[in-house]
Amino acid sequence: MFSLNGKVAIVTGGGSGIGWATAQRLKRAGADVIVADIVDCRAEVAQWGGDFRQVDVGDGGQIARLCDYAIERYGRLDIMVNNAAVSTGRMMADIDSDENSLRFWRINLLSAQTGTREAAARMQAGGSIVNLTSITALRGFPQWSEYGAAKGGVISMTQTAAMEYGPVGVRVNAVAPGIIDTPMAMREAPDMVEKNARVFAPLGRIGRPEELAAAIHFLVSDDASYITGQVLSVDGGWSTGTSLQAFGMVMAQ
Repeated sequence: MFSLNGKVAIVTGGGSGIGWATAQRLKRAGADVIVADIVDCRAEVAQWGGDFRQVDVGDGGQIARLCDYAIERYGRLDIMVNNAAVSTGRMMADIDSDENSLRFWRINLLSAQTGTREAAARMQAGGSIVNLTSITALRGFPQWSEYGAAKGGVISMTQTAAMEYGPVGVRVNAVAPGIIDTPMAMREAPDMVEKNARVFAPLGRIGRPEELAAAIHFLVSDDASYITGQVLSVDGGWSTGTSLQAFGMVMAQ
């Protein structure tokens, strides 16, 4: 089930967290996997048989060359997972530089758009692209206006790309993670991050990168061949509404 034998995949931001789990899962499913990351982790990737390319996704030219490499090295490109991102949390009143916001959006939004465009241009019918968005794109979160705006743009771009590339047989979908146990998410105040997940996610726990990888694996497989333009939330139910845990805390007060 969900076999990827004979397929070639690129995973950006594949050196850690969701990207790392996804790259290894796609490899186990039979794909040749190219891991792209700004941090050189070629030795670690080589241990499980992956192919590594050092790429700064903030530079669109490097993304194009990454896709060219897949064609030159493997003769095809079937799967693109636009996962690379950076995060920051600050109140809107504290945003003091448009330049900082623009750089942030270049990595979190424009790189996904460029990755989608460049990959689709090199894919045959049956190609599949998954863009990582976020539950911050689906509802408001204090301190996350920049991140949510970028990830909201990813959703809109994904839906439009699905319309434009559908006629040539290339599918484009998005996955919206909740709080996942990754280095990026846990970099600051990990105890608070885990507490938020326990309180606000109906499942009452933080998510695991492997759970995101499973969803991505399904979407890029031929078993999802009639799914395109969709956003799959993998967030423990957080985006559905107020959890019983949070409701109980409010009532107790």
